[in-house]
Amino acid sequence: MTPQDPAHAAAQSALARPAVFIRAFEERLLQLFSGGTLAGTVHTCLGQELVAVALSRHLQVDRDALFATHRGHGHYLATGGPADALLAELLGRQGALCGGRGGTQHLRRGRFFSTGVQGEAAGLATGFAWALRGKGEPGIAVAVLGDGTLGEGALYEALGFAAWRDLPVLFFLEHNGWAMSTEAKAVERGDLAKRSESFGVPFARTSDQDPVALADQLRQVVERVRAGHPFFQVVDTRRLGAHSKGDDTRPAAAIKKLRREDPLSRWISEQPAVAALYAEARVTVEELVRDVEARAPLDPAPGSAWPRPPGALASATLLAQPTGAGNQFMVDRVRAALGDLLDRDHHAVLLGEDIADPYGGAFRATRGLSTRFPHQVASTPISESAIAGVATGLALGGVTAVAEIMFADFATLAVDSLVNLAAKLHYTYGQPRCSLVVRLASGGGRGYGPTHSQSLETLFLGIPGLRVVSLSARHEPGALLTAILDGGAPTVLVEHKRVYADTPRPEPPLDCRLHSVSASGGDLPPLVYLPADGRPGDITLVTHGGMLDVAETAMRELLVADELRFELIVLTQLWPLLCDEIAASVARTGRLCVLEESSAAYGVGSAVIAAVAESTPRSFQARALGAVPVPIPSVRSLEERVLPNPALLVQSIRQLVRHSPGES
Repeated sequence: MTPQDPAHAAAQSALARPAVFIRAFEERLLQLFSGGTLAGTVHTCLGQELVAVALSRHLQVDRDALFATHRGHGHYLATGGPADALLAELLGRQGALCGGRGGTQHLRRGRFFSTGVQGEAAGLATGFAWALRGKGEPGIAVAVLGDGTLGEGALYEALGFAAWRDLPVLFFLEHNGWAMSTEAKAVERGDLAKRSESFGVPFARTSDQDPVALADQLRQVVERVRAGHPFFQVVDTRRLGAHSKGDDTRPAAAIKKLRREDPLSRWISEQPAVAALYAEARVTVEELVRDVEARAPLDPAPGSAWPRPPGALASATLLAQPTGAGNQFMVDRVRAALGDLLDRDHHAVLLGEDIADPYGGAFRATRGLSTRFPHQVASTPISESAIAGVATGLALGGVTAVAEIMFADFATLAVDSLVNLAAKLHYTYGQPRCSLVVRLASGGGRGYGPTHSQSLETLFLGIPGLRVVSLSARHEPGALLTAILDGGAPTVLVEHKRVYADTPRPEPPLDCRLHSVSASGGDLPPLVYLPADGRPGDITLVTHGGMLDVAETAMRELLVADELRFELIVLTQLWPLLCDEIAASVARTGRLCVLEESSAAYGVGSAVIAAVAESTPRSFQARALGAVPVPIPSVRSLEERVLPNPALLVQSIRQLVRHSPGES
């Protein structure tokens, strides 16, 4: 088609109508901000409207998923998102798209998502495309990117995953020449095509100067991706507005030049028909503003960050079962639990580094599973960021995803997707459940040294929407995994390396009995053991995970030598912290000792003691015991001096008892 062809004119008109509405909408937002009606931040897509419209024409909103950036209003509106719901979201009025929780950057409608963190979209879209492929659905996933994202390692890890699995994902980069206040050409180096093609992902670059030609180009690209292959498309465009609101430091002459080059601005100024559409759009937007401003404000109740499934979970259902043939060690139980999940859910995916046979994972927790379930178990590239992001995308696509981080130390590379996205899926996007479990092989005691021995679960404590659970030898891994998934919240499951080699402990500790407790709303209750004679204990001892053996060894010594009686509480869920049973126990004993392997400062122990102090009117004595606050050394003799041990716990408890009021 040429610009003079009737077909070209018709195609241009079809692009113009939604594009001028987007422009009128975005311009009005800036006016609302200037007038003080709109607070916070707003990132408009002025100058990029036609790019969103050209792409949206080829997407199927009921099948395809689109992950936009913080500058995503245009894509939302172009794919049919109701403008009033978006405006209500920004103004905090009834009918808000995400209840006012997402604002301008974090939006969700059906399979449209936007996020305010650069690079996140790449991993999410890749995981969602994997979920579509696994469920046999014909859709594709689109990751919209900005040129600033070219500096993010998450993008390249996602490209590697997309090529490795040959997934139907389109990496769609809107190159507007500026990354916030930094001109792209000042920091971009190398050939963008080679970056993509080095992963085996085909690449194309075009301009939006002829939007009709762009739309035709994108039709071909989407068809190629829909056939089942990744693609990287760059569209050169422009940003007419500020990065956000009015923070524009670019030269005025440069902005004027961009306006002269903008095809939509030219259409409005040179074509009466388009100018009329624009005028009509402004009137429509003004009516929209009046309607939304007249609505009642949103209910200020904060709501819950976690899904709250009905029913209660009893602690007895989480207990380790008697040892049977072939599963005498906890690592065998973990492997069996994963195998049972894959067997009953044929769409579930287990992914992580080196988890396939014959290696079967660094601690052999997945040995044999890839042979039994070759289409569900995947040994990934060494890309922890992508593992977490892709796993989150899988869960968002309705697939149960269990991701293994080989050593908990490497979870620092996965924090972004877990904290900034997975934890917010329910609260911000209204995701009813997220079947995502990230397993961390945690802790020391194996001589692996400073970067392979840390207990970093405290990194994830206090993050609303992200559950943290700890496996001990008193828990049955299968029951624990089922309970986690039934709870519907993304979960970090801490599996201490020493627990793998332990034997299950179904019987209560010496001189103790199980006290039945339960939790509701998706929470996982602790295991509570009280003195067998029914009388109150002398001290409340709280621990979790790999410290269970240290705790019980010290208990046995103190029971025999000092005749101390314990109320032992083995935490299942580290966050959110369930404190009722601990507080009730401390009210009886008057003494509390919390044992963990991580540093006690700002750790689980500190949180437990603070929570008990807030809920218990009676005074009590307390100790928090953890590792010496130094990196974990490699040499065994040094490591033993750093990590908590039974002798240190015995000493600490004796001091606690000795210093209690009324004790000599």
